[in-house]
Amino acid sequence: MVYRCRIELNEIAPKIWREFQFHPGVTFHQLHKIVQVVMGWENYHLYEFHVNGQVIGLPDSTFEHMEDREALNARKEIVQKHVHAVNTVFTYIYDLGDEWQHKVTLINIDTSTSDPAPLCLNGARSCPQEDAGGVWGHQHMMEVMRTPDHPERDRFTGWAREGFDPEHFSCEEVNQELGRQKDKLIPKSMVKPPVGKKPVKLTKSALNKHLKQLDSDQLIDLVKACYGASKDMEKFLAVRILGDEAVQSLFQEYRKKVEQEFFPERGHGKLRLQEAKHAISEFEKLTGSVQYSLELKLIYVENGVDFTLSYGDIDERFYYSMVSVYADIIAQVNEDETAELFDEFEERLEAVVSKTEGIGWGFHDRLVELYAEVQWIS
Repeated sequence: MVYRCRIELNEIAPKIWREFQFHPGVTFHQLHKIVQVVMGWENYHLYEFHVNGQVIGLPDSTFEHMEDREALNARKEIVQKHVHAVNTVFTYIYDLGDEWQHKVTLINIDTSTSDPAPLCLNGARSCPQEDAGGVWGHQHMMEVMRTPDHPERDRFTGWAREGFDPEHFSCEEVNQELGRQKDKLIPKSMVKPPVGKKPVKLTKSALNKHLKQLDSDQLIDLVKACYGASKDMEKFLAVRILGDEAVQSLFQEYRKKVEQEFFPERGHGKLRLQEAKHAISEFEKLTGSVQYSLELKLIYVENGVDFTLSYGDIDERFYYSMVSVYADIIAQVNEDETAELFDEFEERLEAVVSKTEGIGWGFHDRLVELYAEVQWIS
């Protein structure tokens, strides 16, 4: 059995739409991945499904303290449990900043098909550019691209993904990618393990033993291969080989990632707090730098404070996130027995507190309490 659905992007004309099929036993997280491929998104951002009044998405620790947050875990919820009748309509929202809303309709349940692999059947037009700024940003970009002498044309042409054509769509290309990811896009119970093969995992002891057997040329070749394997590995090796110079360069890169969620160079801040925090965590893992990681956290809070001072009252989720990161900073400062971190950031930590006076949600009061916990304050 397979579900056949039609998905279309809201508020854009001419319509950007697809018809596709998938096994109803997949989770909503798997359906998210299928939609990403079918529509042509690049899976950069968070998402939510809204089905029969219920929100289904990925767990976010930012919401754990909020009792009225009743989102179900997309990795655990099966589509068939919530969607089981033809003509059922639900919403898929991708990128909680740009908020691309998709209308999904179950148009047919085919009980004659046994193949669980997802398949794209039809569609029209290319999905918008990632981070275009939502519907308005996409429409503005299309207007600019249609106007040869538009003053912004060169900027948008350079920013658009290579080969971007708003009218392009190919079922064949989509199905090739769906086929490549097939085992991740069908119910786990239907994934057939390789016959006669056991899962292989490289342990630290096995790695150590293997490395000792390599000569210098083989080790050099291995490191070169690792360097070319991924951008993260390239950054990791740069830190290990170039040291502080690479750390400082990466700091500027990740600082920009954090700041653009609040005050981007173009458009308004999207406040994708989880992505900003992910950037901080990624930097910390790549570099191991306590000082620069702490500064990124402080930049996160400083930008949050400036954002609420610029745009007014936000919401509980926003202020809770700021407080939790500020608490992490204070904890790290207190763990430093040399007091060097406190000496480095004292003025900025105090400025965060003083600038928030008068902001609601108990935000300022909690920051005052946290700052008072610094052991170096006389």
